[in-house]
Amino acid sequence: MFDSYKKIPDYILLSFSLLVFLLLSIITGLGFTDSFVISYMIFTLFRFINNLGYTINILDFLTFYSALDTLVSPLVTYRFFGIDYLPARLWGTYMRIPEERYFSYLIPANIALFVGLHLVFRKNTQLALVYLERAKVYVADNLKVGIAFVVIGLLASQFKTMVPDALSFIAYLLSMLPYVGGFYIYFSLKKRRGLVMSLIIVIFFIQAARTGLFGECVMFLVMAGCIIAPQAKMRFLTKLSIFFFGFCIVLVIQSIKGQYRYLTWSNAIETKGGLSEYAGKGNLEIFTSLALDKITDPSQIITQSAAFSLNQRFNQGRLIALAMNYVPRVEPYADGETIWMSLAAVVVPRFLWPDKPESGGAFNLSRFVGIKKRLRYSMNIGPYGEGYGNFGIAGGIIFIFLYGTLIGYFLHQVLEKAKKYPSLIIWVPLLFYYVLTVETDILSTINAFIKIIVFMCVTYWFCKKAYAINI
Repeated sequence: MFDSYKKIPDYILLSFSLLVFLLLSIITGLGFTDSFVISYMIFTLFRFINNLGYTINILDFLTFYSALDTLVSPLVTYRFFGIDYLPARLWGTYMRIPEERYFSYLIPANIALFVGLHLVFRKNTQLALVYLERAKVYVADNLKVGIAFVVIGLLASQFKTMVPDALSFIAYLLSMLPYVGGFYIYFSLKKRRGLVMSLIIVIFFIQAARTGLFGECVMFLVMAGCIIAPQAKMRFLTKLSIFFFGFCIVLVIQSIKGQYRYLTWSNAIETKGGLSEYAGKGNLEIFTSLALDKITDPSQIITQSAAFSLNQRFNQGRLIALAMNYVPRVEPYADGETIWMSLAAVVVPRFLWPDKPESGGAFNLSRFVGIKKRLRYSMNIGPYGEGYGNFGIAGGIIFIFLYGTLIGYFLHQVLEKAKKYPSLIIWVPLLFYYVLTVETDILSTINAFIKIIVFMCVTYWFCKKAYAINI
């Protein structure tokens, strides 16, 4: 079954996951929560792997990532890194509410997200491969467009930190053009597509190593796999092996990311005498050195302290638990106020509403967690936290279902427009980048989605008017 080129029916994957649940519950004696989280994680992972090559399954990745971030990592924290674990107590990273209360919200909320994402606009997503074939024909002669996008993006990435704040998001979008240009190049070539895509990936990775921002690169590589997979039919076990190889790479990156950023962002090499071994090395050399240390000695990754650090990087549940501990004990439920404010903030310009909420999650952290100071790093309670903070457990579950339905509707509309503009499929990774995590607030998600649509429309219009090119 798992060693076939054919797509495995969903009911078989569901039956297999149910069997795992029963075996864990009966044979090992694990409780409902542990058994469900493990079996649901297996289901979402296997479904994502299974659908690779048969549809543009970016929504499958979202359900898998949500399960990892809000179910598996919190469960690991409860079992191994609770308040009794000294580093968790010192850093305050333990879960602040009882696990029964946490999972009474997050388990049904994850199921609600799955239903909203996959069952409302299912038919259109299944036709995605037809649209992808049209896109390949449509962009077959646009090799120069792809090259231009890559060049413009690499140049923009060098200067995006120098532009005024008002233009920062435009500069950011320009810096992301290589991820779109790579697809134009890939589908424009008749031969050696694999070699060219490998070179493009190397360029992206070098760029990520230079900046220390690996999340963008990894996320786009995942979405690239969702779009390119139909070109190479593979067995389920082959796809699963490739996935685990990539996941191991992500673990290595996560294990060194903190130290790497410390060395390259804070001038630590010049200021700390004990770091002289890295003196005179460029960013890429430092990254390679740190990565090789972990790869040649994997025991560094599987220690308890390393496992604690890795788990905390994935544990979005910690922030959700903070919100559930704060609301309504300190702050009453918002009853939809921040949702409506987010929608209004998208359409009302700042000169008409000077103090409107800013995207990025700081407003929700202040309202629902009580963190008032501006942080130097990114923190966000995401849609799960915002849904709970507004509506409580029952209302939050309904909200997450509607949120998943909205994302499914967005993809449905893109695929509908792709009937007229086939190359829209190529822009899906950029368009849905902010959507495919559970760590981004509603305002940031909708705001980015609309701005990217405007950016796409302007790019299409400019290429047609200025160069008579239909991209």
